[in-house]
Amino acid sequence: MSLYELVYVSLAEHPMSREELGDLLGQARRHNLECGITGLLIYRDREFMQLIEGERDAVMQLYAHIESDRRHQQIYKMWDGPIAARSCSGWAMGFIEPTESIVRSVPEGRLLLDEGLFAAGRASSGRRLLQHLRDQWLVAQA
Repeated sequence: MSLYELVYVSLAEHPMSREELGDLLGQARRHNLECGITGLLIYRDREFMQLIEGERDAVMQLYAHIESDRRHQQIYKMWDGPIAARSCSGWAMGFIEPTESIVRSVPEGRLLLDEGLFAAGRASSGRRLLQHLRDQWLVAQA
């Protein structure tokens, strides 16, 4: 089994309501469970950042679908490459939404900042990138 990860950013077509985000997460979690994909989605002020991991073909098929999804604009792939272990194992699609004063999470009931952003012990490039961005965001909010 050859694991692969991809991190991208995009701009939502319009500000997403709670209902739209809930629908998007529900669809993503169902699809990802079927395809053996795990990952993390971050959304704030129309901006998406997502880490997707799984078998290379499944990850690339999902990314191709995202590129053609009308809800995404200005898509930019930040990183993709092979990984030794999953960073988000157990999350069909974890989700965090940074707010003005706190970071809330809904990744199947885990508080991301208290338990650490990822489950795997070994840092992949995508994981390090997201941790760096998370840390920069926290510094900016302090």
